[in-house]
Amino acid sequence: MRLTNRAAHILSFATTGGVCCLALCAAPHAQSASPNGPSNSAAATLMQQMPGTWNVQQRMWPGAGAEAIRLPPAIARRRLIEHSFLEEVMEPAQKSGQAPFTRTAYFNYNAVNQQFEYFSLDSRAPQMMIEKSNVAEGQSKPDRDGIRLYGGSFVAPQWGEAVNAAFMYRLTIGQVERDRQLVQLYLTPQSGASAKEFLAFEYVYTRQR
Repeated sequence: MRLTNRAAHILSFATTGGVCCLALCAAPHAQSASPNGPSNSAAATLMQQMPGTWNVQQRMWPGAGAEAIRLPPAIARRRLIEHSFLEEVMEPAQKSGQAPFTRTAYFNYNAVNQQFEYFSLDSRAPQMMIEKSNVAEGQSKPDRDGIRLYGGSFVAPQWGEAVNAAFMYRLTIGQVERDRQLVQLYLTPQSGASAKEFLAFEYVYTRQR
């Protein structure tokens, strides 16, 4: 599967930081928490559930009310390091038709500030991106909908019909159900007539057997 030029251009900037997001996924072989790991029991449980290899199906929306564009599939491989933080490496799936890329991300629960923290770097548009959960929202632990991570703002050279568009963004990382997890990216335009938040990306992660 190959993208149109416009979709490929949008995707290259939509896969940095919070946009090509980390999937928090379940594993049937949860590990014991380490003394150096998260002190929040819910966070520790979540991190124990993440390691594994996952198929990733992706969709994007170029604007509010626009039709979704299906993107080529990817593969995400995750490992828990010293029971303390998660490392994820994402690459295109075989025969996806997508140009080679490597995206590396790290996920952690910081017991000092009681926040989830997320860092990523993508070879398609190298920018160091950092996102955190909001303690004021009660996001020191996963809730029914998972967790929300906020990454400030970024400028996309092109997003849909908009050029050099500035957005605020957030991720909703859902709970894991039957080895499947939904992760969604929402954008809020920082200029223009409409500043309403809209769903921009959706990632469905499914554990490989």
